[in-house]
Amino acid sequence: MTDDFDKLLGGLNEPEPERAPAAEKKAQPLASEPAASPKRTTVLPWIVVGVVALLAIGAGVTFAVMNLGDADATAPATSQEPSPAESPAEEPSETPEPAPSALPAACRDIFSPAYYEELAATGAVLSEGNTGPREQPFGAEVPAVVESTIAAAPHLECTWSFADNFNVGIQTVVAEVTDEQAMQVTEALVGAGFTGVNELGSVRYIKEVPGEEGFGPHGYSIIARDGLLVATQWVDWPAAGYTADIVNTVLGPA
Repeated sequence: MTDDFDKLLGGLNEPEPERAPAAEKKAQPLASEPAASPKRTTVLPWIVVGVVALLAIGAGVTFAVMNLGDADATAPATSQEPSPAESPAEEPSETPEPAPSALPAACRDIFSPAYYEELAATGAVLSEGNTGPREQPFGAEVPAVVESTIAAAPHLECTWSFADNFNVGIQTVVAEVTDEQAMQVTEALVGAGFTGVNELGSVRYIKEVPGEEGFGPHGYSIIARDGLLVATQWVDWPAAGYTADIVNTVLGPA
């Protein structure tokens, strides 16, 4: 093998026989060619740079593809759900104001001017009005549900009295009641022996008790209408048209 290598080197050192001019450059020894070295030193770095650039580009493309694949694999699939149809904005409804109470503010307001003057002409004095606990509850002849209903409801208690005679007078209570309460009261009155009279746009329940020795008669007049209960107790003074004037003044004619 050494001999073959020496022959190869010897062949390189031997001068080639002269050839045609077109082939002279190829026949010259490699060591003596002035252009061989510049070509190798110039082309090789650019080849290396090109290869490095291609490798860098390939790495970048590979990285981008990998990232794209990862993004596609990890990104959850989103589906657009149909949005509910927007309903038109509702106009804010105004809070209805509570209906004004029919309950009078003062005792003077439950009577017509003419009837008030008629009663006052007797010398009786009308109280200003009581809206607190009852001052003079009704007697035992009146069912307890009447008194309890009045006590639990907004009410106005009024009294006609004489300064020189406490045995004569009229007491009236006007109270706000519901339809259910009015029904309970009227049923209790019927059960207690009150007589019902259809008048004034409703049924007025009345009862009269004969007087005893030293005391005159006394009686009751109770009517419920349009959310109000008008209950009157009189003692030895059955004033005609009394309940009718109150109902017509406070609630109006039926």
